[in-house]
Amino acid sequence: MSLPEMKGLDDGWIGDGLLKRRSNYSPVILFETTDPKRLEQLKRFVLTDRSCEDYESIMVFDQWRGLARISLREGQLVSEPYRKNVPNTPLGRRMSAAGSGGANQGQQLAQVKAVLKEVDGMLREQKTLFIIQNLAENREWETGLQSALRSWATDTELITRGSTIFLQTADATSLLDAFTRELVVILEVDPATEEERRHIIGTIGRELDLELPRQKLAELVLATAGLNLHQLESILLESYFSEHMFDVSRVKGLKSELVKKSGTLEIRDPHYSFRDIGGYDSVKDFVRKYIINVLEDSERAARFSLPLPKGILFFGPPGTGKSLFANALATEIQLPFINLLTENIYSKWFGESGQRMKGAIQMAEKMSPAIVFVDEIDRFGKRSGGFGDSAGEESKRVFSQFLEWLGEPDRQAIIVGTTNVPDQLDEAFLRTGRFDYKIPFLYPGDRARVEVMAVHLGLVDGGRERSVPLGIELEHLEDFLMEEIVPKTRHFSCAELEELVLRAKRMAFDRRGETLDREDFLRAAETFRVDREQRRRTIETTMHQVRRFTDDQQFLNSLEKDMISDSD
Repeated sequence: MSLPEMKGLDDGWIGDGLLKRRSNYSPVILFETTDPKRLEQLKRFVLTDRSCEDYESIMVFDQWRGLARISLREGQLVSEPYRKNVPNTPLGRRMSAAGSGGANQGQQLAQVKAVLKEVDGMLREQKTLFIIQNLAENREWETGLQSALRSWATDTELITRGSTIFLQTADATSLLDAFTRELVVILEVDPATEEERRHIIGTIGRELDLELPRQKLAELVLATAGLNLHQLESILLESYFSEHMFDVSRVKGLKSELVKKSGTLEIRDPHYSFRDIGGYDSVKDFVRKYIINVLEDSERAARFSLPLPKGILFFGPPGTGKSLFANALATEIQLPFINLLTENIYSKWFGESGQRMKGAIQMAEKMSPAIVFVDEIDRFGKRSGGFGDSAGEESKRVFSQFLEWLGEPDRQAIIVGTTNVPDQLDEAFLRTGRFDYKIPFLYPGDRARVEVMAVHLGLVDGGRERSVPLGIELEHLEDFLMEEIVPKTRHFSCAELEELVLRAKRMAFDRRGETLDREDFLRAAETFRVDREQRRRTIETTMHQVRRFTDDQQFLNSLEKDMISDSD
């Protein structure tokens, strides 16, 4: 990273760590980050900032490169391997006899326990800054890391001397036990602030002689939200080398690939809008009134102290369009659509599930405001789940993390969850303040079913479906569907109506017809089987859930009229 780039970075996180050290919270400060640019920023800071000029020695340990002393020469970081003279060994005796103490002589320290013991003396003898970097796991019986940290955190001699230990890792909970974490200061490092992204994009753009108009720069800053400094630089360079420019679409695609590698999040382009959803007029009206309007007119909402919606729960039987509606909502309010892959959160390895959930929450927040879609939110189970084993403890930990996120007042992500079984959700999920709105999706009523079929016939302006060649005049189509098809599709879900239209298309194609005719619709409707008795029981259960979870009576009345007028 060049010096101009460094000068534009926010070093507040380093200052926070040094402030904690000067205030004697602990001499051990742990920074949670995996960004190599942040690590370089940390080293440059401690080598150049006046607040660190009284450190007599600055040491760095990396398990691969061993222990080294760092310095800055002509603007470049220099790392000199630290070698310990051991006179009791044959090599050490020869070195002592030769009377030379050069940098290339002595034993290089690479084992963690040996390094910690060597540095222990330095920390007590002189004011030393010790940076431990790139540790992802700890086998305490081999390293003694936690024992060393606990000793340093409580050593009055070391504290009085002013020595400091900086520890850099991805996740403190995977490296240190609860007792050790209580003795150290743990600070999360922001991947990249908005101002940092603007600075980096502008700097690299100037170095590549690219013109970046204000609007283009603003789009790039928004598109790269959630990336750390290293990822940001790499994506910009790949876009330049492949497109000879900073292409916003290319940048978004590369970012999506990076996010997908996490295994827990996936960025999707919201392809659907409300025009692609037939029926559900009462739900659309409710969402427009209480969600979309508030988001679009946020300044006016703020004057009324009206908070922006933070959580929405869609519930109802399978196939009723909950996921599709969430996708369309992201389009309507023009926000990114992030899918939380709940099936990939849990791991068989102890501690990894919690780490994955924590990482997913942090990444989602950095990319927000956005719609964070959680399909089958009941996967998170219940707070009291488990059987006292490690798997049960992991499940409860993930549940607690997600629950805490839901209740976070400063959360930027708008969480949209779906479930087919709302009565199986923990009561904590359903408590007021977690989900602002709980919106049921029921089987479409008479008029809604006609609208759903019209969408899948491509007859809705602005929809995604291509128009189908029809052998029925448009002015007569609605009457035909209402009189002939609607009675045969009582209690059909939206997914089943889509399949019905698809079967009619297949029948027209199979008979080598030029158009889709009445007979194709009728044959498709006659051959499509639905267990109506089971469907009636599902409706009865769903209506019980609706009356239990939906607390807006006016909305409930419109739902019953709009969606299931033919279901009694």
